[in-house]
Parts: sequence; structure tokens; C-alpha cells
Amino acid sequence: MNILIVGAGAIGSLIGARLSTTHASVVLFSTDRAHMEAVRTGGLKVEELDGTVRHFALNACFEVDKLPPNPDLVLILVKSHATRQALSLVQGLFAPSTVFLTLQNGIGNWEQISKIVGKRSVLAGTTAQGSTLLAPGMIRHGGNGPTYIGEPDAPISERVRNLVELFAKAGLVTEPGDQMQRLIWQKLIVNVGINAITAITGIRNGSVAELEEAAALCKAAVSEACVVAGLKGFPMGADSVDRVLSVARATALNRSSMGQDVDRKKRTEIEAINGAIVRFGKQVGAPTPVNETLTSLVKVLQAHYTGK
Repeated sequence: MNILIVGAGAIGSLIGARLSTTHASVVLFSTDRAHMEAVRTGGLKVEELDGTVRHFALNACFEVDKLPPNPDLVLILVKSHATRQALSLVQGLFAPSTVFLTLQNGIGNWEQISKIVGKRSVLAGTTAQGSTLLAPGMIRHGGNGPTYIGEPDAPISERVRNLVELFAKAGLVTEPGDQMQRLIWQKLIVNVGINAITAITGIRNGSVAELEEAAALCKAAVSEACVVAGLKGFPMGADSVDRVLSVARATALNRSSMGQDVDRKKRTEIEAINGAIVRFGKQVGAPTPVNETLTSLVKVLQAHYTGK
């Protein structure tokens, strides 16, 4: 299987490294020239959870015209706001049989991809793997978590089972999902409780669970989001807060993706995460003051360093 990873940042590079240990042929693509050149010339270094460093020889590219055509699978891991632009860059490479799998944060990603490539070509997914980009060509695996892959709104298919098997062979705990919309909402709830808090404060994921004030803020944001999810038709369990704090502990060493965006002074996904809860809250008549405040704070921070 020929796999193209579009958006090979921290998580994309980690998953690419794991998949490269199987029979699959993997190509990383990112507009981060420094990272791609470092991987291409010296391989990818992965600091594992036990502190050891492993090296992976990977094909990496930042130039669209040098990407191999007709991939079997395109794994989408760009920021949600960059999806359309990223697909437009590589759209000429695709074959009619190419399958697109999104493992992005936020909500609305598979729908956006479907508008570009057609609904039948798209699979939805979530992952709770944690990874931090330490330097060009080097990442830290910040925590293990399950990955789910499924048809967006259909039963588990043969192509889903095949990909689940491939991911499992790569050492990624992966399961097929027959309720992907609900699973995407569950992942959104996790991001709501961790990302903005870590982005604003500069802490790692584990501190969200360790620090009393951070845990209280997480609980408030998650509780609001769960009310909104329920009114949207995706009721969350009473253990949602505990589940989010468990993810924070499991990825304790990880700097959240939004935190990394702030560290690198890049545009964040706040509108697709806490901002989405605010928008949906207005639709269903549910107040979301905590998420509104977190959204505004991240946007102020972002405007300060981007000048936009």
C-alpha cells in the first residue's frame, strides 16, 4: 500500500514512522521545509516513552511536484483550517481509487474533505496518540492512546478492517468504529478540556490533571461541551471529565498541538475546538461562558503574535 501523509507534523510524523515498519510505502508531506529536509537527509528521530531514541528512514517532501502519484491512502493531518488549501496543493496526484482518512482535531473535517473529493472516498477517524515536534527531524512520543477508523455514517466496511489491521501491525492500538460521529465528538471533548488550557498557560498535558486550578477549568469547559453534545444528539457519559483527565495523564509529557502552535507562533485550531462548542451552544441555546472565554483568550494570544 502506498500512503501519503499530508500534514506531517508531530502526529503525522509519528504515525508515518510506525506505518513504515509494515509492508506499506510511506511518504511524508509538509510545507515545513526544515522538518522535511531533516527527515529526508537524516531520517526521523523519535524519542520514545522510555527515553530511548529510534531512527526511521522515511521519504519526506515539501515540493508537490516531487510527490509520487496515485497513492492508495491519503492520511490527512493538517490543521482543520488548512484542509482545503492542503488538498488543493496535491489534488492532481489522486487516482479515482484513492481513499482519504482524516485523523484531524476538531469537528467538520470529513465533511469538508468530502466536498472536495467525494463522500465515497472519505473515511473518518480519531487518534489519542501524543507527539511533540522537538526540532526539525525529531519528535517526542508523548503518550499512547487508541485510534479509531470508520465509515463516516455507515457500518464497518472491508476497507476499514484492512486499515485497522495495517495500523495494528504498525504497533498502533486501533479499532474499527461504527459510530464515528460520536467518537469524533468524544475526541472533541478531550481537546476542549486540554488544548486551550495548555496553549494559554504553557503547561504540558499532565499538568492539566495535576494542578487543581487547571483541572477545575478543564472540568468546567468539558461540562459545558457535554451539554452541547447531548443537545446535538451525541450524549456523553457521566465519566467524561474523568476520561479527559485520564487522557491528560496518559499523554503527560506531551505538549498539546495547540500549545505547540502557540509556541511556534502559528495559527491555532481554536475555532474548530472550543470555538465550535461556542457556535453549537448558540445553535441549541446552551450557555458556554468558559469555552467562550478560553476561545477569546487564545484568539487574543494568537492575534498578538501573528498581527492578525
